[in-house]
Amino acid sequence: MGLATDSEVEELQHMRKLYPELDTEIDLVERRLERAAFDEAVLPPVATRERILRKMKWEGRNGQSEPPPNYTFINIQPKDGSHISVHRWWKIFFIVIFILSKIFLFFAIYYFLKYRQEKEKKETNAVTVYIENYKDSASIL
Repeated sequence: MGLATDSEVEELQHMRKLYPELDTEIDLVERRLERAAFDEAVLPPVATRERILRKMKWEGRNGQSEPPPNYTFINIQPKDGSHISVHRWWKIFFIVIFILSKIFLFFAIYYFLKYRQEKEKKETNAVTVYIENYKDSASIL
């Protein structure tokens, strides 16, 4: 079983040479282990074997293997229960969320541009006021 160390295996081989009746005992133990494994074995469901063989294409019609087709088959219409369905209200909810996100994006861009335009206006007004104040102070001198 591979549980023994190398020294234990060597010792067993040495003991087998000295005592030949050990071979019969080892054979009996191996048979008991094998019988116990078969008696306590849990068989897989029959459907599992059929599914595996179908995937491997070992059994086709009448137990004979079929040659693989030379084309690719794409099933456009799914079978019942093989696809995920979404309730109608969830679809409406996601459409509304999508439309609202586009509206909010539009307003965000619009107000950002307005803010930038007002900021530029304030900067140009500040420069104009500064220049006028400079001219007034220069004319006083």
